[in-house]
Amino acid sequence: MSFAVAALLPVFLTIALGFGLKQSGLIKDDQWRALDHIAYYVLFPAIISRAIIVADYSGVPFVRMALAMILAIVTMAALLTISRAVVQSALAITPASFTSVFQGSMRWHTFMGLTIVPTLYGAPGLALIAVVAAAIIPVLNVLCVWALSTWAGSGSRPSLASVADELARNPFILSCAAGLAIKASGVHLPQAVIDTLDLVGRAALGCALMSAGAGLMLRHALGAFRPIIATAALKLMLLPALMWGWTTIFGVTGLPQTVAIVAGSVPTASGAYILARKMGGDAPLMASILTAQVIIAAFTMPVVITLASLVSK
Repeated sequence: MSFAVAALLPVFLTIALGFGLKQSGLIKDDQWRALDHIAYYVLFPAIISRAIIVADYSGVPFVRMALAMILAIVTMAALLTISRAVVQSALAITPASFTSVFQGSMRWHTFMGLTIVPTLYGAPGLALIAVVAAAIIPVLNVLCVWALSTWAGSGSRPSLASVADELARNPFILSCAAGLAIKASGVHLPQAVIDTLDLVGRAALGCALMSAGAGLMLRHALGAFRPIIATAALKLMLLPALMWGWTTIFGVTGLPQTVAIVAGSVPTASGAYILARKMGGDAPLMASILTAQVIIAAFTMPVVITLASLVSK
């Protein structure tokens, strides 16, 4: 537990720094958006590509690991879909609000995941989560768009073609594909190129965490207590358990299993709020869930990480 707390403390302090900077007004909203844009399209693609290119993947069960994580997410989606009427009644929420619970129970904050995992497990951990992220991002997007299209009350509903086009242009997926293509080709990039990717990518981690902090909306975090707590329990505790269960079934052990469990424990992505607002979901509830999960994760993640280290040996 002490290892997990010590490793995660700088992460959440950096998030707090971002929140403080946002509240101070020193960095304006348009500047935060620019920082997000640079991190999303330049900094993280650089660090992902480099991690994959230089990684040693011999003996790593990528297919089984990715399949286990996808099935964990699909299991969560199926459980929520089957029990939708019960969940709505118990939490006293509308179908539109249920879509926020749905998203908040399975989407993950990619920036935080790609920052926390290498903080804990170094370059091997980053190489693992980068490839797996490319596998699960399409599944998560399709499931969440389907849920909003089915249960949200209003808003524009993207076509399957537009969703596919968006995924095809996703920089995380593209940088992962580029790294894997270079790796598979056997081409050895000049060391200067590798060093450049490393130098650019180093900026990604701190920038992403500060941006996550700047996006916190504490005024929303105290509302809708029951949906917030229920969603936090599902995302921060049940989903990691599902990751453990499916990786165990598929015989994934060691660091790959640990990374899968830890990835499941990361808070929900801020993109869930944008999607809820665009497709007629309950955007205010989604903002509450996002903010509360980051705060609650500061306490749940050390526990999950400690348990993951015990069950993944």
